[in-house]
Amino acid sequence: MSKLSNSEELARHGSEINNYSLLNSTIMTNVLKTLLAVSFFAITFTLAAQKKLIKVVTTQTIEVSKAEAFDLLRNFERFPEWSPFVVTDPEQKNHVTGEVGQVGSAFHWEGVAEKSQGKQTLAKVQDNEYLRMECDITKPFKDQPIFEYQINETENGVEVVQNFELRCNGFNYFMMKIFGVKKQIAETNELGLARLKTLLENEAKLATK
Repeated sequence: MSKLSNSEELARHGSEINNYSLLNSTIMTNVLKTLLAVSFFAITFTLAAQKKLIKVVTTQTIEVSKAEAFDLLRNFERFPEWSPFVVTDPEQKNHVTGEVGQVGSAFHWEGVAEKSQGKQTLAKVQDNEYLRMECDITKPFKDQPIFEYQINETENGVEVVQNFELRCNGFNYFMMKIFGVKKQIAETNELGLARLKTLLENEAKLATK
């Protein structure tokens, strides 16, 4: 075998160094990708494990008696008359189960335009001034928000305070904040109480004629 010239020897060593550098660079790139993937999943898992609370409080003053407001709120058969959801989904299908106005009665709905489905159960009533309703949403996603209503007497009728609460994992909470879901919930709830006010006050005026 003939000996390699100095230039050939240098070229061979240079090639080996380049190959080593490329291999090392590839290994480092793969390691960084792996670390980034692990970090991403760790953050996602942490967010998913954390429970966050979305809370929206809406208030409406209505010129009716406490009994009138309480009786309408607990009557699920009349919920479509003031529900904000039938405004955007007038073809919504719904029905009521249980004894109307009593704990355990439930309003079941299936949306047409909104493609939603679930039920709202009257879970608790107290002293003709407090109601708690628990929702079980199954479509388009699964959630279990609650609605609480406190009816306070005022000089000009009653003040209806609606408290909406939804507990969700940190990731869903993060996504809801990005897409402004809390603002949408607040606007929907305001519409509902405004419709409740109109309905109750119109009925009160008719009753006095």
